Amino acid sequence: MVNFEEVYNRQIDTVFKICVLYLKKIDDAEEATQDTFIKYMKYNPEFENIKHEKNWFIKTASNICKNILKSYWFKKIVCSEDLSHFYQEEKDYDILQEILELPHKYKMSIYLFYYEGYSTEEIAQILDTKPSTVRSNLHRGRKLLKISLGSDYINEG
Repeated sequence: MVNFEEVYNRQIDTVFKICVLYLKKIDDAEEATQDTFIKYMKYNPEFENIKHEKNWFIKTASNICKNILKSYWFKKIVCSEDLSHFYQEEKDYDILQEILELPHKYKMSIYLFYYEGYSTEEIAQILDTKPSTVRSNLHRGRKLLKISLGSDYINEG
């Protein structure tokens, strides 16, 4: 039996960041993060390994956030918060702000690739899409970021 506290400590940062990417508000992201861990406790899924566990948390948090975004209540609220206190370097904050402004399909691919270190194949599995779609989204997302940030920030990595 896996200790909840260990799983929580391992996954909380990733889950919260995914929720912030979707919802752009700290309070909403905290609630979605809480809902993700409640779902974990309710279903107590078995994982093959840590990577499988992380994938489950990313997918579950994404689905919870998508449901929140579909709600009538959420559609009526249009604002995002200052997230600067989460990032130590101003450059990181500038990049995050621009990533948050990207269309959803680009920002998730960018975040999972650059911040979480997933391959395009792994991202495709998490997002239920094709690897070629992920590569295309990464390419288009980088192009949009280059335009808004300037080419000094982004490399084609």
